[in-house]
Amino acid sequence: MSAARITAWFDPRGRLSRRAYGRRVICLLLLSAVLFCVAVALGAQGWRAGAFAAMGCIVALWLASLAQTIRRLHDRGRTGWWLSLPLALTALGVLPVETQADAHPVAVVTYTLATLVASLWFLSETFGRRGLPGPNRHGSDPCDR
Repeated sequence: MSAARITAWFDPRGRLSRRAYGRRVICLLLLSAVLFCVAVALGAQGWRAGAFAAMGCIVALWLASLAQTIRRLHDRGRTGWWLSLPLALTALGVLPVETQADAHPVAVVTYTLATLVASLWFLSETFGRRGLPGPNRHGSDPCDR
């Protein structure tokens, strides 16, 4: 694989069809899973530098995944800033909301439902809906090429 093809995975410019996005996300997830297993195996053997290198590669794959998701949002006519909603929800996912369920049940249920709705919207936006037909401000229709 050439260097230009590899760097294209990290380029958020342009548009990406639903089918191509699905293939790329599955490929990146599988590579991340394999690298995670390698990192665990290396760490268990005491090779910490190798484990950290494998984890660094996983971070690079996540950055490529973010770039591909931005391209998919471009195909739907949205900017990459729409990705901040699921990223914020992921970051808020580390909050210990279950400890607050007894004291603030309405707030916890509201937060959980809002997270569910936003996640379902994001999945339908990236995987469930076709891109806008014809060219838009982010480039030409990837299905026309």
